[in-house]
Amino acid sequence: MLAVSVDGNRKHYRFKNKASTEKRGLLDQLFIQSDVEVSEFVDYVRKNSDHVSGRGLCGASHWTAAKELAKKSSSKLDEEGLEIAVCRHGVLLMALNMFRGEIFAYPLFLQKKLADMSQGSIKFFCSDVACKYFPYLQRISKHFPELQSLLDMHPFLSVMHAKAHSWKCEVKYSGAYQEGAGSTIGEEVEQVNSFLSRIAVTSKYMSKSGRADMITMQAMLWNKRKILNLGQALVNRYVKV
Repeated sequence: MLAVSVDGNRKHYRFKNKASTEKRGLLDQLFIQSDVEVSEFVDYVRKNSDHVSGRGLCGASHWTAAKELAKKSSSKLDEEGLEIAVCRHGVLLMALNMFRGEIFAYPLFLQKKLADMSQGSIKFFCSDVACKYFPYLQRISKHFPELQSLLDMHPFLSVMHAKAHSWKCEVKYSGAYQEGAGSTIGEEVEQVNSFLSRIAVTSKYMSKSGRADMITMQAMLWNKRKILNLGQALVNRYVKV
């Protein structure tokens, strides 16, 4: 696997309700990772390392995803959205529920999980805020030896989002200048989000298990279509390049 792209989807929030909140879904943890496992990982990282507060500024832009700390929402929401991982061909790999906004611990969890599954074959880790995330990873890995192997992945700033960063950041991290990245753009999650967000208008009122099953089935449909059309997509990309 050459590259993995990770980003958040804040449209997939869910309101708190009492409808079957403890009931497990039929497709539990097939796509969306265990909330308990994610929460334990976030707490483990937070309690055993130092974090820097502040706004995620790069150039003239303020990036809401570039945060190390955030309080759990006290509003009427339960899940605040999804953090999603996608391969460079647009195939959905896994996701997790966000409860504290887009903090760095969420992509860190997905990166660790995918690194273990791929046995170190991922070369690029794509993000809209790679210039902020990888300094965080370098600092965190000093406290957690088991995370040091994640530094073998190269930081890859999504090509289109790089235009909104400072020019120094764009030159250093943009995927357009990464040797071996080919035609990878790092914006694959944006394409997926436009599809997944179609059911957000109804899933926000569902039970926890119902929402998870609905999103998982939609992800399975997306992947089926992507895989069936992958041959033609690769041919078109080869001709274009």
